[in-house]
Amino acid sequence: MLTVEDITGFFLENASNPSQTLKECSQNIPIIESWIGVEKGDSAVIKGQLFGHPQHPLGVEMMTSTIQRYFGGAGHVYVKTRNSLYELGQPLNELELPVEMPDFQAQAKMTIWHC
Repeated sequence: MLTVEDITGFFLENASNPSQTLKECSQNIPIIESWIGVEKGDSAVIKGQLFGHPQHPLGVEMMTSTIQRYFGGAGHVYVKTRNSLYELGQPLNELELPVEMPDFQAQAKMTIWHC
């Protein structure tokens, strides 16, 4: 079982140059910017703005499905869901953020941290 703390800790240890915002996709992998990790029950998801996805407009707000695994390479950090692969860009830098979930989704525990 992956936790938000696992993913954010791995990101902090493995992402290079976290102050540089990347809005261009590397290797044609969509990037999630201004992201936060959200725990939903026993699973972790990522909420943020999506860039570089061929089927969605730039900067659209989104939430992934359950993160199955995460990994890094060459200063980039990636998360894999059942059907998708995303690169994690800049995390959100806010102290508190009200999270609005669609009515069909329960409120979830959230971890917000600073870079």
